[in-house]
Amino acid sequence: MIVQLRIDERLIHGQVAAAWARALDITHIVCASDAAAGDALRSKVLLMTTPPGKKVFIKTVKETIRLLDDPRADRMKIFLITDNPSDAVKLVQALPIRTVNVANYHKKNPGTKIYLQDVCVTDQEELPVFEKLAAISETIVTQLLPSVEPQNFKDLVKKAKAENHI
Repeated sequence: MIVQLRIDERLIHGQVAAAWARALDITHIVCASDAAAGDALRSKVLLMTTPPGKKVFIKTVKETIRLLDDPRADRMKIFLITDNPSDAVKLVQALPIRTVNVANYHKKNPGTKIYLQDVCVTDQEELPVFEKLAAISETIVTQLLPSVEPQNFKDLVKKAKAENHI
């Protein structure tokens, strides 16, 4: 069972390894990233940050969908992480994902305008993808740490639009 899908451009790091793995009581972490899966050095570094007792897989998005679509995955408690909203849309469309956490996304692209917690996006390219993700997600929040109250991501996008931040 996929406990949560997190969008985090850093994939596995201290917050994930220490706080989220414990808070969600997961057994597996799956990183769905074409870039990380295709980079042997990055994959090794991600594997080194693995919390003790947790199994980690670093797969392309297609491989992740194939892996988690297997009925055996239902018996596991999986924390799924991707590094971008486009891949999150593909994952939500293909897998039984109930909760999406838009957490760390700080791409320094020209035209970045919207700031929602720890999320920065451009209105021309990324905002429509985040809006689509919000529309197809059962629950979508932004929550950096388990100790912080989650905020409804859909509400934050509406508020930012109303205040002309985007």
